[in-house]
Amino acid sequence: MSVREAVLALMLSASVASPVLAEDETPVTDQSPIIATIKDGKLLLDVRYRFEFKTQDGFSEGAYANTIRTRLGFETAEIYNFKFLVEFENVASIGDDHFNSTTNGRMQFPVIADPDATELNRAHVTFTGIEKTPITVGRQRFNLNSQRFVGAVDFRQNQQTFDAARISSTLIDSVTVDYLYISRVHRVFGNDNPLGEFDSDSHVVSVAYDAGALGSLKGYGLLFDFEEAPALSSATWGLRYENSEALDDTARIKIGVVGEYASQKDYAANPVNYREDYIHGEVSLSVAPFMAQLGYESLGGDGVIGFSTPLATLHKFQGFADVFLTTPAAGLEDLYGTISYSWDGLLKTDNVRLFATYHEFESGLGDTDFGAEFDAGLAINFRKHWSAEVKGAVYDGAGAFADRSLVWASLRFQY
Repeated sequence: MSVREAVLALMLSASVASPVLAEDETPVTDQSPIIATIKDGKLLLDVRYRFEFKTQDGFSEGAYANTIRTRLGFETAEIYNFKFLVEFENVASIGDDHFNSTTNGRMQFPVIADPDATELNRAHVTFTGIEKTPITVGRQRFNLNSQRFVGAVDFRQNQQTFDAARISSTLIDSVTVDYLYISRVHRVFGNDNPLGEFDSDSHVVSVAYDAGALGSLKGYGLLFDFEEAPALSSATWGLRYENSEALDDTARIKIGVVGEYASQKDYAANPVNYREDYIHGEVSLSVAPFMAQLGYESLGGDGVIGFSTPLATLHKFQGFADVFLTTPAAGLEDLYGTISYSWDGLLKTDNVRLFATYHEFESGLGDTDFGAEFDAGLAINFRKHWSAEVKGAVYDGAGAFADRSLVWASLRFQY
């Protein structure tokens, strides 16, 4: 049975099982509930073209990729406490493959992990019959907090999604509870890559409390069990605090703070016995439209294995050059600073943001220099559905980590 047929069958079952409404409660119409829920549904369209150029020490030639990613789907309106969503995704390379996509065999070039793919990106049903507690079952996106541990990896063209069951509740005021059971992970490398999918028996639980002016406190637990990658199986428990305070509303001056700690150990069939810590602290000052951040992030390592974050949106952390997608065995410390400036309504755009970040890297064990990186970019939002971005990264490597530089340019339409 196709996905479309399965969705229609579920919708039909829901309509048959529901009670017939009394004539004095609802006027009779010629339009069936199923037709109405489709008419009132939402088209999902997301198209992004991107050019990426990369040079890396150890390769005689640089890599460049012209790729276009298209997502097309549909979400129904609610019918008898159910909503349905189906979305397909296609990633296509334009022109010759002058890059290593991880599946095209072009090993003479540096990796740009955007392989050609045509996949079912999302297909899920959501039950809304419990007050403030939706339950979603099927292939879905999920972002936990800042995405440091679980995320959709939207920077890459092929999104990371999960075959999962999720319960999310805001029944208690100021408290959000989330539980996610993951049976399969669909990674950014696609189905043609041997590690493009993980069979999983994993659990994610999160409890967040919003204390208003006192900030928000978020506790989480992650029990990852991956059949194809047992060395990535781990148990992680953590706590995150966030707050921001306006110092002067007229001058638009605001300060912010983030503090996070997590402890991780081996879990399930992981062959290595270990325990490591994660520490993150960040302070920010905003004098609109200017903003500055200073942060420190540490992922532990004992010389054999480092703190693991296999489901994270890794491009958001430790530099755009993606040098440290896997934490070195000696651990990693990242001291970074970011400045940005934003304009609203500049040249008939909705928003323009200019940003730059500098990173200093070293090991957690032995204080070995791991190099430095400078990132910068320009992001533009315009005409409601459109956005564009140009950004670059220069990593000055040290030790086993090769120098590299990257440039991206993208144009995106979302509806």
